[in-house]
Amino acid sequence: MSQQSNQSSTSNQGNQGDTRPDRPTNTAASSPNAVPQGSPTLTFKGGGWVILLSVLLVLLVMGWSLLGPLLGRRPVGDGYTLESYGYDLTTLAIDRNELVGSGFPRGFRPSRDDPKHLAGREMAIFNEQNRPKYVVTSDRVIGAVINGQPHAWPLSMLNAHEIVNDTVGGIPVAATYSPLCDTAIVFDRRIGDAVMKFEVSGLLSDSNLVFYDKSEAGSANQGANANEHRPSLFLQLARKPVAGPLAKGATIEMFPDVCITTWADWLKTHPDTTVAERDPQTIRRMKEISYARYFLTPQYESPVSPLPDAAELAARGLREKSPVVAIDLGGKWNILAIESLLDALTPNADGSRETRLTVDGVDLDVFMPKGPAVARVRRVDGQPLVTIPCLVFAANAILGTEKPLAWVEVPKSSGSTTPSTTD
Repeated sequence: MSQQSNQSSTSNQGNQGDTRPDRPTNTAASSPNAVPQGSPTLTFKGGGWVILLSVLLVLLVMGWSLLGPLLGRRPVGDGYTLESYGYDLTTLAIDRNELVGSGFPRGFRPSRDDPKHLAGREMAIFNEQNRPKYVVTSDRVIGAVINGQPHAWPLSMLNAHEIVNDTVGGIPVAATYSPLCDTAIVFDRRIGDAVMKFEVSGLLSDSNLVFYDKSEAGSANQGANANEHRPSLFLQLARKPVAGPLAKGATIEMFPDVCITTWADWLKTHPDTTVAERDPQTIRRMKEISYARYFLTPQYESPVSPLPDAAELAARGLREKSPVVAIDLGGKWNILAIESLLDALTPNADGSRETRLTVDGVDLDVFMPKGPAVARVRRVDGQPLVTIPCLVFAANAILGTEKPLAWVEVPKSSGSTTPSTTD
C-alpha cells in the first residue's frame, strides 16, 4: 500500500504544472484540414507581430547591404584576407606574415577631418552647455606643441576615430592613436608636394595601427579603384610607409615632445591650448568604446612577435601591457616604465610625482600627474625630444627591431636621481 502511494505521488510531481488536456480521439481530429483541438493558432496579437518584425528587420539589413554596391560604394576588405583590401603589397617592407586583417574593412573607424578648435580655457563652459561632458580633469589627452601652438586631442575622441586630420599652428598634422598599443604619435601630413589625409586601413601589424592615405574624395567606401587612387600603407610605430607607391623612399615626419597626459595637467602647463572638437555624430560611439579591460588582460587582438622576456618583466614587476615612454636619444631606445616611477617616487601633496633623471648624459624632467598612469618627459635644456608613449610589448616588437632597447633604472627616491640604463 505504501509503495503504491509513493508511486502515485512521484507521478503527480512529474506532471505538476502540465494542465494540457489529453488529445481528443474523435474523428474530426483525424481530418487533414482540421485544426487539432488544443493546438495554438498564430495571430498578430498572439505573437505574429514578432515574426513580422523579424522579417522586416532581415529585409532592411539585406537592403542596406545591397545599397552600397548599387550606388558604387561598398566596404573594402573582408576583415581577414589581405587581398580583399585592395592594397598594393608588391613593395611591402615588412614581413607579410606580420600584416593581418583586423576583422573590419577599410575606414571602419572614420577619421575626424578638419575639426573645429575649442579654447582650452572655455572647456568648463562648454561642458556646462553640452551633454555629455567632453573632456574633464582626469581624462587622458594627446598633447603637442606645433609651430608654437599647444593643442590637445582627447583619447575619448580618438578611440572612435584613431586618426584626426587636423591643422595646428598653420601646419597640417595627423594625430594618430593605436588603442591596442596605447600609442600616440603626431605626424606631419605633408609628404613631398602633397598634403595627405589618413584613415585606418583595416589592417594591423603586431597589434599596431596601420593607416593609409585617402584619396581626395576621402571616402573609405568607394571601392579599391576609386579615382584610380593607389593608397600606401603606414605602420604607426615604424613611422614610415610600408607598402604602396610611397614605400619606395618616401618619408613621413613625426613631431617631438608628444605626450599622453591628463587634461588638467595639459591645461595647467599650456593655458593657451586649443582642443579638437568632437564630432556630434560619434558621441554615442565615444561613450561605448573602452579599452580599460583590454589593458588589464594578457590576451592580444592580433599576433605579436617577438614578445618581451617574461622573466625580465617579472623581475621588474611589469606586464607585457605595462605603459612606458620610449625615449630616443640616438643609438638606442630608452624605455621608461611608468609603473617603476609609481613605485620609486614619493607623491607630492597634490598626488603628482616628479623627478629629474640623467639618461645617456642628457638631463630629463619627468612629471606624473595625479590619476592615470601617464608621464611627460622633456629635456631640461629645452631641445626637442622624441618620445613615444606605448605599451611594453609594442616597444619590444616594433621599436626593438630598429635599434636596441635599454631600460631606464629608477632607484627608489623622493627627490632627483641620476639613473643608469641597462640593455
